Amino acid sequence: MRMSFGGAPEIRASRAQVWKALLDPTFVAASAPAIEKVDTIDPTHFTVTAGLGIGSLKLKFKLTAELFDIVEGQTAKMRVRGKAPGSTLDATTSFHLEDAPGGIKLNWTADSEVGGTIASIGARLLEGTSRRLAEEFWRDFAAAVSKASEPR
Repeated sequence: MRMSFGGAPEIRASRAQVWKALLDPTFVAASAPAIEKVDTIDPTHFTVTAGLGIGSLKLKFKLTAELFDIVEGQTAKMRVRGKAPGSTLDATTSFHLEDAPGGIKLNWTADSEVGGTIASIGARLLEGTSRRLAEEFWRDFAAAVSKASEPR
């Protein structure tokens, strides 16, 4: 099952602050409700454990994540691949920073393909749940970056 999502939240922070947060796997994970654990292999490679529930189906994914096509302070892509018992996930997210009044607009797109049990059993609920989780993540990420960037 293929899915595509996108958005463009505005973040009240500097480009440098947004960029730093985007490349910090611990900061990113704190905004993602499904992520249980992140281990950094090197600055562009990570392993991730994520729990995902669709209806009564609950799965734990073991994922690898890679940042690539990085243009410092402007744009990057992240590829995530992994498996859960009987299910697979392959996703690519692109993000591009753009100046906006009072901060930065974070333009993002995500294309994913999910297969196996989660796609067949949860097909009706999967897209809606995935869209909701993606929107919640970027909303929470934007709020966390804005809050971290406030003068103390």
